[in-house]
Order: sequence, then structure tokens, then C-alpha cells
Amino acid sequence: MGKKVLFIATRQFWPPSSGKEVTLYHNCKGLHEKYGYDIYLFCFADKKTDKSLGIPEFIHEVEYADVPGIKKAALQIMWKSVITEEWPIQNAMFYSKRISNRLQSFYKEVEPDVLIVDMVRLAPYYDDLPKMTIPHILIEDDLLAKRYERQLETQGQASISGYLSDSISSFFNKFINSRIVSNWILRGEIRRLNNYEATLIDKFDYITFISPIEAREYNEKYHTPKGITLTMGTDVEYCAAGIAGEHIANSISVVGNFEYGSNAASMEWTNEHVLPLLPKNISYYVVGKFPQSLKERLNNKQIIPLGFVDDFRTVIKSTDVYVAPILFGTGIKTKIVEAMAMGMPVVTNSVGAEGLDVKNGEELFIEDDPKRMAEIIKRLLHDPSLRETIGMKGQAFVRRFHNWETVYGTFGEMGL
Repeated sequence: MGKKVLFIATRQFWPPSSGKEVTLYHNCKGLHEKYGYDIYLFCFADKKTDKSLGIPEFIHEVEYADVPGIKKAALQIMWKSVITEEWPIQNAMFYSKRISNRLQSFYKEVEPDVLIVDMVRLAPYYDDLPKMTIPHILIEDDLLAKRYERQLETQGQASISGYLSDSISSFFNKFINSRIVSNWILRGEIRRLNNYEATLIDKFDYITFISPIEAREYNEKYHTPKGITLTMGTDVEYCAAGIAGEHIANSISVVGNFEYGSNAASMEWTNEHVLPLLPKNISYYVVGKFPQSLKERLNNKQIIPLGFVDDFRTVIKSTDVYVAPILFGTGIKTKIVEAMAMGMPVVTNSVGAEGLDVKNGEELFIEDDPKRMAEIIKRLLHDPSLRETIGMKGQAFVRRFHNWETVYGTFGEMGL
């Protein structure tokens, strides 16, 4: 019997469609193929999870657990988050004693050599497990309190209800996602996250972050060496090999799921502050989920939502410039890394480029001022040679620092 990893995951991550799913997919794949671990997955599932899908060949076994229902989550939030303030809301939403008992049984059955917990929201389950002398790793990805602070600063609107939105009335959903209420909830969540984060140091051997900046911030804040960078990887050869469709003149593009509040807010900012400064003949092609409500709010014929496409590379590489300012968020952005891997000249802002060790104007363009951002876009649109130079340098950067083999090396640094 080989070495075994018990991986407690927030979601089913195959087929991978979002940046988070791609990362989980490849982390498990690398642990199996490069380090020889059998992957045992304890996986949370919601209404959208297709449990009938065959599991990837690098996963040995999957045990599903349905996320707690609305009544259970509400009671848990009231006690653990509002009254005692022991946990952040997201922890209370995901915890169930019934699920914990199932996880404990699965843990004893597997007898893992390594335990990996995906995200802060699942960390309370660690407390219920036997304390064996094996490596315990928390994949935190981002400093969530920092992300929420930025959201408050920029007045970015994101859904507070999350996966519970389908289970509660439209009136209550609208109420808790109103600006005043959601900002009040965010302020409380920031406080609870900061308090809870400090307790994780004694529980886990390593706490991983996508961005080296955030790993350093964590270590400095809590005076610990346990924060480590498990960065964003991408399949550079896949992205680079994409065949462009017919060239679309005067075109810019972006990929994303615009049902997410952060992406929607970024698109609204671009629509309001950048697109009006560009010539009217420039079209903005958007690949990914794009709700009708957002389209109606934007009311801009320059924006062309394409929804899901079979091969996003074909669309993106047919355009001239990849434009993706990020209004709020933390960590390294998948959409930026993938566009660079495709050889696209990328224009983003400081938040979008955070965590990437790049030089402005070398591997990509970074600009926070919308007027200067528009000037850079126009310059790139009129200079094919500059587009090619920036695209090639960006692609070389990703090939060197964000290929999966480099990412997998971090597991070796953790002694796995």
C-alpha cells in the first residue's frame, strides 16, 4: 500500500472550470504523479455537484458530504459567529457535527500519511480529528480578511449569501446583499477572520498562499515561518498552443465568471471608467458566464458577452489586447496568468498584477488610472510589434515561474 493523502476539499474540482478548481485538480495530480501519494478525497457537494462524473485517475477514492442546509447553517451562524464570535461566518456555514462524524470515520479508515485541508472555512473539522504525528497542511490561498477590507474600501459588491442564495427567499437574499447590510456583515467577518487566523498557527505545520506577498505578510503578522507559497500554475504549453481564430480588428478581451461579485464589479468599473475613453469602434469580447442582469446594467454595445465557448484560447488569441483590471481581490489571478501564457499583451491594474514578480511595461502593463490605462490600450492596438514583444515576454515569465512542475516543487519543500 502506497503513501496516502487525505484531502478535505470545499468542492468537486473536475472537470476544472475555475481558477480554484484548476489549482485543486493539479495539486492532487502532482501529489500523485510526482510524489507517489494515493489521494483520498473528502469532498463537499452542493446542488450543482454532479456526483455521477467519473473521478480523475489520480484520485483513489471520494467520499461526498452535502453542505449543511439553510436551517443548520443559520443556527450555526447565530451561535458560533454572532453570539460567541468563535468562528467566521463561512466556517459556521460549512460545519456540521454529522459531517464531522463521517469525516472521523473516513480518517480512521484511510489512516493517512498527510492531511490537507482546503481553505479556512473547513479548518474547524481539523479540531475533531485524531492528532496523529503526520504533516497537517492548510491551503488558505488568500488572506480573506485583506480581500474583504479591499472590498469595503472600493465599495465592491459581492454576494454575501453564497451557496445559500438558492435556499432562501428572494426578499431575504436581497436584504442581506444590500449595501448597508452586506458591509456590516463584511466588517464583522474581517474581525472574526483576523481572530481565527491567529489560532491556525498551532494547528497546522504549513499554511499555503498563492501569492508570495501574502505568505510574507502572514509570517510577519504572526511571527511564524509557517506561511509558504504554493503559487498559481498553468498549463503553459496548452495555452501557448491554442490556435487563434480569424483576427478581429480593434478588439480587446477578457475571460471570467461574471456571476462572481468581484468580476462583475471589475467589469462595471471598466465600463464606467475605461471604455468611454476608447474609440467607439473597439469591441470588448467577454468569455465566460455573464448574467443578463449585468448586461442590462452595463447597457454598452461595445461589450460582447460570448458566454461559455468550447476553446477560450481561440477567441482570446483572435483579439489584440487582454484587458483585465481587478477592482478587489487578493492573491494571483488565474485569468492574468493564463492570458500571459497565451502570449497575449495584458493590461491590468495593481490588484490584478499582485503577487507576480513582473516589471510594468515589460511582461505586462500595470495601470490604476483609467485615463492612462486607456492610453496604453490604444497604444497597443496601434502597435503590433509592441503587442508581440510584451506577449512573448509575458509568456516566457509564466513558463519559467508558473508551470506546474515548479509549483509541485513546493510540496517537496514541505517534506512530502
